Amino acid sequence: MRLFKWVLAVGILASASRAFAQDDTAAQIEQLKAKLKLLEQRVDDEARVQKRIDAQAKETAKANAQAQAAYKAAPPDLCPPGKVCYKGVTLTFGGWVDLTGIYRSRNLASDTGSVYNFIPYRQAKNFFTPESRFSARQTRFNLLAEGNVNPETHLAGFGEIDFEGAAQTANSVATNSFNPRMRQLSLEIDRTDLGFHVLAGQSWSLNAPSKLGIDPRGVDAPGVIDFESVPGFLAARQPGIRIWQDIGPELKIAASAENPQTSFFGGNTPAVGTPAAGPQGVLNPNLLVNLTGPGGSFFNNANNLSLNQVPDVTVKVAYDPRLGPYRLHLEAWALYRQFFDRFNFANHTYDTGSFGGHINAEIVPKTLELQVYGAHGALGRFTAAPFPDATLAQDGTILPLTITAAAVGLIWHAMPTLDVYTYAGLEKTKAAFMDVGTVPFGYGNPLYNNLGCNVENSPAATCNGNTKEVRQYTAGIYDTVYQGNYGTVKAGVQYSYNQRFAFQGVGGAPKTDDNIVMTQIRYYPFN
Repeated sequence: MRLFKWVLAVGILASASRAFAQDDTAAQIEQLKAKLKLLEQRVDDEARVQKRIDAQAKETAKANAQAQAAYKAAPPDLCPPGKVCYKGVTLTFGGWVDLTGIYRSRNLASDTGSVYNFIPYRQAKNFFTPESRFSARQTRFNLLAEGNVNPETHLAGFGEIDFEGAAQTANSVATNSFNPRMRQLSLEIDRTDLGFHVLAGQSWSLNAPSKLGIDPRGVDAPGVIDFESVPGFLAARQPGIRIWQDIGPELKIAASAENPQTSFFGGNTPAVGTPAAGPQGVLNPNLLVNLTGPGGSFFNNANNLSLNQVPDVTVKVAYDPRLGPYRLHLEAWALYRQFFDRFNFANHTYDTGSFGGHINAEIVPKTLELQVYGAHGALGRFTAAPFPDATLAQDGTILPLTITAAAVGLIWHAMPTLDVYTYAGLEKTKAAFMDVGTVPFGYGNPLYNNLGCNVENSPAATCNGNTKEVRQYTAGIYDTVYQGNYGTVKAGVQYSYNQRFAFQGVGGAPKTDDNIVMTQIRYYPFN
């Protein structure tokens, strides 16, 4: 019995012990659950905090990237000395104030540009009368506006004027009120990452020579004073659109479509020369080669417009190889032009192709520079002479004039402030004519009358004197008189000997010449 009691007591104690143990385990589980819930809440809180931190980091990174891009797009100096900056656009001013002195041994009644094709023969009184004048009309101002859209896209706008305009009220009698005129006005878009460029507006024609690459605004012209430059240098300024592509750092290719015009022999009214014998030729009355703009056309009604239907198209390649200390620029171009007229109730076109090239080279680095120009084709209106583009047969058939032009020059940079230069150039054309029986038509016709070209005051009809060739030999110096904080002052003098040769006609092939001296002083306030 006692044993039973002990067994029962032990069983009761064991059961109680298990009950107490179960109660402790439940309590512990509840505590663990509470701790786990608290831990989960902390993890959620930390995740929310981390999410906010990540979002802030992304915003900061984005802001930094934008700031870095803006920094790269901006020039190193936000507004370099001598420039004006406005709303991210950098303005660069250029130009000069000019006074040119002119002396010619033959009176051309011309301002700063010598019209070589009109140097008078002995028939004219002005062959025997020299001319002298001053002119400030080469004064020029320009403005370049540049802005960076992003690190790879750049915009530029360029405008330039001078005072070579000559309205009817602009004369030399009293006020010399010569009006300004637009030289250049263009927009340029550059993608440096693609090496691709676009130019739209009025600028130098693509066949005008550059000194480096494809220059959208400048031209490598002879460094002379005469505004008509040197025969053999061909160029025009006209509206159009141009594209070019960089093929590495040394090679560029370009193409342009530019405003067309055709200059006919005789000007606004196409001319027919006078014969030495027989009847005067008369052009087809059912002929149209140009028109005068009506009122409201924004064209001067004293100037005619030729009947062009397609633009002039030019392609060009420019190469600037690296030759150690020597600088070399080579370029070649080809030009397509279409001439157009209407006669006998039908339209007629004549397609022409021309080509040319240019070299600018340092013979002695920074001391002696060589310039070479050459061109061939239907290029009359681009010449310095200037020659006409074409003449007409009796029925209205267009007869293009083929021009050969060449010039070479040397520039000696004798001192940092002194340049000495010399050039020789020529422009010549082939005769183009078509007779009707014994009645002569065209340009350079050997049946034209030249009997009176060497007789002063002889009738005009006795001297056709169609120009075959013009030549020039010239030399000059240009000196920097002052250069400092207030700009630059330069002065120069040029002498040129000019010759004009006519085609053979009845009475011979007349020729004439002109000695020209020009002086110049210029102030460049922005240099």
